[in-house]
Amino acid sequence: MDAEEFFSPWEHTVTGWDETLTEIGNLQSLTTPSRELAWRGVANSSHALHSSVYRRFIARMGAPPDENDVVEFERALLTEARRRWRFDNLSALEILAHVQHYGGPTRLLDVSFNPLVALWFAVEKKFDTKGDPRPDTDGRLFIFDATDRQINLDAKWGGYELPWETAPTDNWRRGLPLVWRPPSYNDRIPAQNSAFLLGGVPQVYAGQNAKYRKAPGDGSSAGLWNIEEVRRATSVTLSMNSLDRAPRKDAKPTYTLRIAASGKPDIRAALENHYGFNAASIYPDLYGLAKYAADGIAI
Repeated sequence: MDAEEFFSPWEHTVTGWDETLTEIGNLQSLTTPSRELAWRGVANSSHALHSSVYRRFIARMGAPPDENDVVEFERALLTEARRRWRFDNLSALEILAHVQHYGGPTRLLDVSFNPLVALWFAVEKKFDTKGDPRPDTDGRLFIFDATDRQINLDAKWGGYELPWETAPTDNWRRGLPLVWRPPSYNDRIPAQNSAFLLGGVPQVYAGQNAKYRKAPGDGSSAGLWNIEEVRRATSVTLSMNSLDRAPRKDAKPTYTLRIAASGKPDIRAALENHYGFNAASIYPDLYGLAKYAADGIAI
């Protein structure tokens, strides 16, 4: 089983700008204005919904980590950050946010509250090590219902220790991920209207994985993914929903759109020409300029 098998039964496919706007509008109507949506764009539809620390474990161990593996890594990271780098004035989440920003492995998943920002990431042009453009591949949008799931840096979440280490609950691993809007630690956070998804390694009670249906419809007819297959596709708990019907009032759905490779040039042009999205607006810092010099200026 791969991520394509896990997500494709739930997707609609768009092949250009007009179709994409229609699907985004339909999805926003489907979920009603009272629901707050967080969006994530990935340039390759075959990629799993995995955090950077999750990918690191899979690359080294050949299998997804368990929650204890991730917590052990986080404890070691925090110890080094405070003992050797002297960041002992920062909370655990703040250290993880900075590590994430500079490309280090964390459990945080980047999302945006602006669908066009996420769309830009899904259609972003990629370059090889010589600065030559890579061929476009199908991309993907993930859409998460973030209603009533947001956290703040209060006494628990803004504390010195890992919040999920000091107050673990079943819901941390079996419930849907929480959403954190971090302070503007850098220029990219406000530019991208960014936030983080935050949750434990997916787990289920024995015999209770009905939420992981293989396709829309009755789980008994569509079949169910087991928890190991789920972890191969996602590092956070999800509740996949069809784009063809409204969710239940109490549901916290996740949706997905496939962006066809053939439609990416049209979408990129519309985002830049009509909405001003480009490398400078998305990456408005010196790191962004350096990357643009390496990738975007021909030699």
